[in-house]
Amino acid sequence: MAELQEVQITEEKPLLPGQTPEAAKTHSVETPYGSVTFTVYGTPKPKRPAILTYHDVGLNYKSCFQPLFQFEDMQEIIQNFVRVHVDAPGMEEGAPVFPLGYQYPSLDQLADMIPCVLQYLK
Repeated sequence: MAELQEVQITEEKPLLPGQTPEAAKTHSVETPYGSVTFTVYGTPKPKRPAILTYHDVGLNYKSCFQPLFQFEDMQEIIQNFVRVHVDAPGMEEGAPVFPLGYQYPSLDQLADMIPCVLQYLK
C-alpha cells in the first residue's frame, strides 16, 4: 500500500490582505422620475454580462451588498464582471433630505429607472 504524502496547495486569489479593490466610479443620471445614482466597478464592455444590484428598502448598495462582494470566495467571480450598483433616490451616501411634499417614486417607477442607467452605460 502506498504511503500518503502531505502536499501544499497554494490558492491564487485576486485580492489578498493588504490589496485594495478596483476604484469605483459613481454616476448620476436623470430619469423621468428624478435623478438616480449608481456606482460602477470595472469597465463596461459590449456583449459582456454585468452584475446589476438594487438594494433593499432602507439600505444602499454598500450596506446591502458590500459584505457579499468582499467575501473572499466571491473575488474569483467578480473579477470577470463589471458591477453596477444602483441606489434608489435619496439612499446614496450623503443624500440630502427630501423637501416637504416630495412624492417618492413607486416601485414600478423605481424599476423604470434601470433602463436609463443601462442606456447611460451603453
